[in-house]
Amino acid sequence: MVRYQKIVSEIDLEVQRLRKERGGSPCPLNCFDCCRSTATMAISEAEARDLKEGLRKLSKEVRSHIAKKANRSIQKLEQLGYSTENIIRDAGIEAIDALKGKSEAQCPMLIGGVCSVYEHRPIICRVWGYPIDNGSELACCKKTFIGRRRLFKPIEYARYWREARDLSESLGAKQKTPNCHLVVRLLAEIDRQEFIGK
Repeated sequence: MVRYQKIVSEIDLEVQRLRKERGGSPCPLNCFDCCRSTATMAISEAEARDLKEGLRKLSKEVRSHIAKKANRSIQKLEQLGYSTENIIRDAGIEAIDALKGKSEAQCPMLIGGVCSVYEHRPIICRVWGYPIDNGSELACCKKTFIGRRRLFKPIEYARYWREARDLSESLGAKQKTPNCHLVVRLLAEIDRQEFIGK
């Protein structure tokens, strides 16, 4: 995970650069709109391993709450005809649209408008809100850097994502996993490990 931590450190430096150039955080106060539609967001295995550490640090009560939220998202997706396999084909975009406006679309780790695993959040969560080069265009949250996006050197998101993907493949992962499915898997692994450790 040293390679993954290097990616995260580089991203943190890029975020600090953009904050300094802009004069502070670009996100509106108490905004967490970007977390409202990420239940099916694709997460790589490298990100998952770091995320697992964040989940492990939470109390059992909070982890149970997160598991319930993730399972509600999965149940809703299954009702709509989405499985783990067919969600991931388009990186979860179609499923995101299917859940849009529903509580089940929300990231399971968002609690009371706060990310419960903030220090261990996935790459896209670290860069969204800032101008990013996603490999095909300049992307950015519609609430930030309004009218000024092209004035700043964007974060090279496509490169960081490729590095995380390559690292994930070296860890034996063949595909990304939708957020809600991944969280359920990670929490089950943590529970098993804690049970065995007793």
